[in-house]
Amino acid sequence: MSKEIQKSSRKVDSFSGKKKLDLSSINTGALSASLSELSIPRLFYQLVVFVIDGTGSMTWEGKTGISKGKEVDNTITKILDRLKNSKNKNSFDIAVHAFAEKHKTILDITQLDKIDHEIFDFNPTNYFKEGFMYEYLDDTLDIVINSSVNYLDLNKNKNCQALIIILSDGAIKHFDSALERVNKLKMHEKITVSSVLLEDLRWENDEDFKKEVQKKLKMFSSNEKNGHNFFTSNIDPEEIRKHMIKSISTVSKID
Repeated sequence: MSKEIQKSSRKVDSFSGKKKLDLSSINTGALSASLSELSIPRLFYQLVVFVIDGTGSMTWEGKTGISKGKEVDNTITKILDRLKNSKNKNSFDIAVHAFAEKHKTILDITQLDKIDHEIFDFNPTNYFKEGFMYEYLDDTLDIVINSSVNYLDLNKNKNCQALIIILSDGAIKHFDSALERVNKLKMHEKITVSSVLLEDLRWENDEDFKKEVQKKLKMFSSNEKNGHNFFTSNIDPEEIRKHMIKSISTVSKID
C-alpha cells in the first residue's frame, strides 16, 4: 500500500508542478499601462459655475491688499487645486463667466480633470476695457440659466446638482432684474446659489455702506433649511468650499 501512496504523491507533485505560475514572464510594464488607463466611475455630477464681476472697481484693493480681481483669480485657482486632489475629482464640471458692461465666457462647462487651470486667467478685469463701472449681471445670468438647466436635463437620471457662485463687490446696475433671474435659478430644486462679497479696503471707514452692500448681495444667496444662507464676505477659498460641500450633500461629500 505504501508503494501506491508514493505513486499517488508523485502524480500530485507532477500535476501541481505543471500549474505553477511563472511571474517572471508577465509584462509588468504593459500591465501598469493598462491599469493606468482605468478610471473610477463618476459617483455624481456636480456643476460649479463661477459668475464673476469684471468692472473697474474690481481693480481696486480688496481686504487682502491686492486687487479684488486678483483675489478672485487666486481663490478660483486654489479651489480647483483642492478639488483636483479629491478622490471624486472626475465628478465635477466647471464653468467660469465674467460680467461687466458685456459678457465673457472664460471657461465653458468642462470636466474638472480635463482642465489645465494653470493656463487660465481667472482675473475678470483682464477681459474688459478699464473703466467699466457697472455690472450687467442679468445678461450673464440668462446664459447661466440656460447652460445650467441644460446640464441638469442632460444628467436628469443621475445624481446631479448645480452650484452657482456669484462673486461681486456689489455695484450692480440692474439689481432688480438680476435678482429676478437669481430667484429663477433658486426655484430649481437642484440648483443652489452662493454669493460672495468682495469687500473694498476703503469700506473700513464706511460701515453703513458696507452693511447695505452686504444686505443686497445676501439676497442672491440660497437659504438652508436650518435658516443659514450661502452668503459670505470672506474671500477665503475654504469658506467658499464649505458652500460647495453643503450644496452637494445630497449626492456626495468633498474630501
